[in-house]
Amino acid sequence: MDTKFQSSFIPKQPVNEPVRTHSIGSSIFFLISFLIFIAGGVACGGVYLWNQQLDQKIVSVNANLITLRNSFDQNTIKEFTLLNNRINSADTLLKQHVAPSSLFKIIGDVTLRNVRFSSFKYSNAGGDKVSINLSGEASSYEAVVLQSSAFMNPKLRNVFRNTIFSDPDLNADGKASFTVSTGIDPTLMNYYKLKSDPSSKTSAAGASVVGTAGAAGGSTVDTTKNVTPGANNQ
Repeated sequence: MDTKFQSSFIPKQPVNEPVRTHSIGSSIFFLISFLIFIAGGVACGGVYLWNQQLDQKIVSVNANLITLRNSFDQNTIKEFTLLNNRINSADTLLKQHVAPSSLFKIIGDVTLRNVRFSSFKYSNAGGDKVSINLSGEASSYEAVVLQSSAFMNPKLRNVFRNTIFSDPDLNADGKASFTVSTGIDPTLMNYYKLKSDPSSKTSAAGASVVGTAGAAGGSTVDTTKNVTPGANNQ
């Protein structure tokens, strides 16, 4: 028996080809990328134009400055420059000037009437390393104690620093001798500050301490004869 096979390459049903379509997301992404590219190009062009304009302004300003400079007398400019340098140098020296003589007023304000100082030594090692050494005598040891309290009063902690009273003794006249060493706030001797601000804090503080010490010892203060000026005067 013969078997017959029928082969046919013609599909019995119609074949539909798939239609390719672009998604909406891809279109939006392309549009955004294009807009960013355009915006970047515009920005670069704007920056370039702005730099060009700025360079032109700089050249123009420099040309004007040169013209103005040439219009002045060079000798006059040199004189003014020299004068300005001298003024700046004088101002620097004035602000750095030290007036040790201002210490006499400070010490006089805190010295009791029955106490006097016979020697004064001043030392300035730079910075805040300023100190004085005094030799004095008082009518009694009690007066020495009162004088020590006046120097060490908390109201003067920014004036006298690390004050030490030492070497108490009785001299031939029966008076109590002693020595004092203390640090000093260097700003109290700043000549520029003293002249620009005459009402310095040391006068008020010294007066208050003197009043306290005088009340405690029953003595008043005489600031006209207590301190003997030393060699380091203003």
